Amino acid sequence: MKGSKSGKRLPNESTIIEQAKANPARFAPLYDHYYKQIFIFIFKKVRDEFTSEDIASRVFLKALINIKKYQDRGFPFSSWLYRIASNEVNMHYRRSNRVVEVEIMESDVITLMKEMKEGEEVDRQKVVMNCLGQLPLEVSHLIELRYFDQMSFKEMGDILGISHGNAKIRLYRALDKLKKKVREQGK
Repeated sequence: MKGSKSGKRLPNESTIIEQAKANPARFAPLYDHYYKQIFIFIFKKVRDEFTSEDIASRVFLKALINIKKYQDRGFPFSSWLYRIASNEVNMHYRRSNRVVEVEIMESDVITLMKEMKEGEEVDRQKVVMNCLGQLPLEVSHLIELRYFDQMSFKEMGDILGISHGNAKIRLYRALDKLKKKVREQGK
């Protein structure tokens, strides 16, 4: 599927997960299959290879330590990893007291602006990006997942541990908050 971040499930994934629960040495196939996509997800958020590697290693260490607690609730295993990764990135920024920086492609901003019906002018793009940076982290995270990581509502729901319908509702509320900020600054 285009834009899919969770990729394909590992063949016999549920069997491998059960084996890893019984014997942590059996976690390796999960690590090998999902490391690259989790690393890329993190790298897009922190834009530093060393930091991304460090955070990715913490993600997989936490997954390994907590594998016995993992329950298949119909979401892909990768959703659980993305949720851990998202939390780890947020903790990284909280600990370092740094502002979250996200590399954004101009085409992604234009797509977002079309969704918001804001036009495509360059100065308007700057206003939108400035306003996005002023939103609470949870709100901007929804917009990033949808427009910059190009995830479907189902994938967003999987990562956030909510239904795809709830992900859609939360995203539209986030867009409303962004639109309000853009209108306030655009005056």
